[in-house]
Amino acid sequence: MCADRATTLTGSFMKATLGPTSKILGAGKYDISGITRKTVDCSEFGVDIDIFEFGSADGGTITLSDVSFDPSDPMQNELRACVENGVKLNNNLTSGLRFYLNTTSYMTIGSSGTILMTTAGKVTADRNGIAKTDFSGKVSGAFMYVDTRATA
Repeated sequence: MCADRATTLTGSFMKATLGPTSKILGAGKYDISGITRKTVDCSEFGVDIDIFEFGSADGGTITLSDVSFDPSDPMQNELRACVENGVKLNNNLTSGLRFYLNTTSYMTIGSSGTILMTTAGKVTADRNGIAKTDFSGKVSGAFMYVDTRATA
């Protein structure tokens, strides 16, 4: 292994789950938008160049897209139910949302945060393709981080 190269993460080892083993079937792509730190203008009279300070941070959004729509998949139905019922997903070791990077590491919400599932139910179909759906949520109260306690 070459020490002067970044570790390459390949999609063949990635997956999305609710909890350690309940795979969201059909998932083809995920996106974790990352953190945005807001700034606050604290300039005063007589200042020619604006002066800023750091404000609060936005934890971003998560998206599962290009998901093969399966109306019988319990995990797809669970995500849709979270949107319908306003359920917040937390960092629960048995049911929290996980985005696997490889076989031993995944990204999840920090222990004090939740993911508010905001989008589900869209179905797109093509006469020469398969039905697809997607899910998205808002990261709230903590940042997404890499956890290495993977058991699946």
